[in-house]
Amino acid sequence: MKKILLFKLSYMLIAGVVFFNNIPLLIAEPSKSAVISSSPLTEIKNTIDDILKVIEKYPGKENTSERRAKLRELINPRFNFREMSQRCLGPAWNEISVDEREDFVNVFSNLLARTYLSKIETVKPGMVQINSETIEASKALVRTTVKNNSDTFPIDYKLLNEDGQWRVYDVIIENIGLVSNYRNEFAGIIRKEKFEGLMVKLREKSATGV
Repeated sequence: MKKILLFKLSYMLIAGVVFFNNIPLLIAEPSKSAVISSSPLTEIKNTIDDILKVIEKYPGKENTSERRAKLRELINPRFNFREMSQRCLGPAWNEISVDEREDFVNVFSNLLARTYLSKIETVKPGMVQINSETIEASKALVRTTVKNNSDTFPIDYKLLNEDGQWRVYDVIIENIGLVSNYRNEFAGIIRKEKFEGLMVKLREKSATGV
């Protein structure tokens, strides 16, 4: 079940997956003066369309570096990585220092990138069908369906509106959320090995790309 989930996670819009190779993490914050953005559904659709354009414009191994740099530039402001990281860490977030929080956000986000980057580059036109959106105050849910050969499965995106911009903070695949999945895993590690032990494991996984 875990392998199936990881496979499907790698097809999510891009599954929180936005930083490439070993480049240090730089999280783009939305402008405080930003105007209200388009709807959450439109944000997801535009992101998918833009990803497809980058993949089409920079095909092949010879364009890998430039393609990934463009994808990073494209997706970086569209995901709320700090919110994702805080939710994945759960109560432990309030028990660690500011420096430890920054370190966790960097390492965890880069781990996501190392794990799923190659799958982002395989997204093709027609694979993602956008179905509906639900908006409640500053939060929204966009429902999509992904078709990969004979396999079809739902992927839902949770978005948060901050400073007029909708950004993804969680992804749900077949009722299994990225945030809750990692939070449960991290909580178990922290109980046994403390926060320091979790960071050791995350650094090891990030270094090996697994």
